[in-house]
Amino acid sequence: MNDAVPTVLEPARALRKLPRSTMPSWKVGQLRKQGGLCPLCKKEIDLKIKGEGVVDHDHDSGEVRGILHRSCNAAEGKVANAAGRWGAGGMSYSLIVPWLENMLEYLKSPGTGLMYHTHLTEDEKRLKRNADARKARAVRSARTIVRERKASGV
Repeated sequence: MNDAVPTVLEPARALRKLPRSTMPSWKVGQLRKQGGLCPLCKKEIDLKIKGEGVVDHDHDSGEVRGILHRSCNAAEGKVANAAGRWGAGGMSYSLIVPWLENMLEYLKSPGTGLMYHTHLTEDEKRLKRNADARKARAVRSARTIVRERKASGV
């Protein structure tokens, strides 16, 4: 599997089409090269389970990249689409990949040490849950009292 992302300046390589008839045997061989694992989640792919392993390809060039779990392939597509539409400024992998690399670097970097003003700490969440539960009990109790008074004619 080629991990290098082609840039706009690199000439396109001549790709050989993978015939549909050879797809099943190719998948087995490729999965063996991948050590039986999905490159994204690093978990085992069982080709005996229908639809578990799918052939992933670059939507710009059509080049096959490898075998992924169906769910990992869907996630890759959704992430690439979101990054291309909202962050990278275009749908080309040559734009998306550097943007995602920058995002990973940003997410791995240390924070500022400050907490966002609306974020609740675990203690604040607990206190809020308890207050909400007290309020719900009081409302249920009041409804019960009103129902009982109506029933007794008071």
